[in-house]
Amino acid sequence: MSSIVSNVPNVGDAFTDLLTMYHEFNPPRVESVDGAPTSLQFARYVAKNQPVVFRGATANWEAVKKWKVGYLKQKMEGRDIKVAMTPFGNADSVVSVNGVDYFVQPHTLEEPFAEFVDYLRAPVEDSTTVKYAQSQDNNLHDEYLPLLSDIPADVGFATEFFEREPDATNIWIGNDRSVTTLHKDHYENLYCQVSGKKNFVILSPLEIACVEERELPTAKYVPDAKGDWKIVPDEPEDWLPGWATVDPDSPLERAGVFWKYSRPLRVTLEPGDMFYLPALWYHKVSQECGEEGVCCAVNYWYDMDFSGLFYSTVWFARTVTPILRDEIKELENNKSELKEGEAVNRTD
Repeated sequence: MSSIVSNVPNVGDAFTDLLTMYHEFNPPRVESVDGAPTSLQFARYVAKNQPVVFRGATANWEAVKKWKVGYLKQKMEGRDIKVAMTPFGNADSVVSVNGVDYFVQPHTLEEPFAEFVDYLRAPVEDSTTVKYAQSQDNNLHDEYLPLLSDIPADVGFATEFFEREPDATNIWIGNDRSVTTLHKDHYENLYCQVSGKKNFVILSPLEIACVEERELPTAKYVPDAKGDWKIVPDEPEDWLPGWATVDPDSPLERAGVFWKYSRPLRVTLEPGDMFYLPALWYHKVSQECGEEGVCCAVNYWYDMDFSGLFYSTVWFARTVTPILRDEIKELENNKSELKEGEAVNRTD
């Protein structure tokens, strides 16, 4: 394969060969199977770090049957929850301010559950605020404890295979405007759709150079006196390492030369579906709500296993990525110097 950064073999060649080979030997779509697997069947996907949807695997959950708005408000009566607030539904996202990319976290406050749900269903027409319940801190065992009995304590086949209980069980509640931007987690994720639909865009861990991971200064959305939002850098200054900066739905905004070697996969979850999202896979999530105007999902996080080849291989790809950028910069500088030299020669 010809080099994208020079005419001799280099790190860029090796990396593009790696991605090409990976895509050749792995399916170009997310596999779907009916029903829940056995632990042995599940093990085959984990061993390959391969995502899969188990269609209808949670269709008999009490949550899938009962979690209508009226029921949720009754069960959560009198309870406050943490709510993430942003102007565009873009919590934990990359936003450019005066030419500088920041990792911007949402404004967070606590409010009554019923008030939050009512806002999701009938947001103020000209409001600049999008709300999302995304506290992801094992919140079903704390904030949402009254709902815990409506779901299993764990995912049986996963607990049997991993030989441990989930590290966290979370609930996610939002509407059509709520978006989770591209990121990765150090967990094996069993994501279960309860109401509405979720649209995932995912990329493999090896596509790290494609998603342009960067170290970014951190900031927060802060409301002003008029209710509008401003971005305020954290003080003292803080930095977040290794955050994907490319939006797979608008890649040209920040994509580098390696984006063309990526292969984003897309999958939609319906109520009753369970999605195995392997550790370190990049994922962006958007939502479609039904008649009630609310989307609910539950996920179980199991700690990933750092032993074996997988994590070390991904870490190597992460370590190589800055070298790729340096090669590209060097090539661009060489080309610039060559053009300047040619211009000088033409004037002699």
